[in-house]
Amino acid sequence: MRTKSQRRSKRRGARTEQLQLPLDDADIRHNKKVLGVYRDKNAHHAIVYRIGKIKISFVEMKTGRLVTRSLPDIKFFNLRQFERIEYPVERAVESFLKHGGGVSEAARRAMLSMLKA
Repeated sequence: MRTKSQRRSKRRGARTEQLQLPLDDADIRHNKKVLGVYRDKNAHHAIVYRIGKIKISFVEMKTGRLVTRSLPDIKFFNLRQFERIEYPVERAVESFLKHGGGVSEAARRAMLSMLKA
């Protein structure tokens, strides 16, 4: 029979994805300035509206309807190679909301919350 402390020890410590973060990206969750407009290696733009413990939530400009997405921060920075760009968030949100393919209600709320923050 396991003791109470042994049962709790399963979830202690950081997940392996968090441990692999480069030092400069480890501070991303505590810095509100990282919320904003990003561009990946294929010149696709995205608006990051929330940074969680493991995943980064964003709305990506693409063909079709715009929806919210989440990726682990390792995939967001290393695989997709998103980089922050100096572009006004207000202007990007305005452009995303006028997207011809439409915008889901969740994506609309997420982007409007960026304007309030």
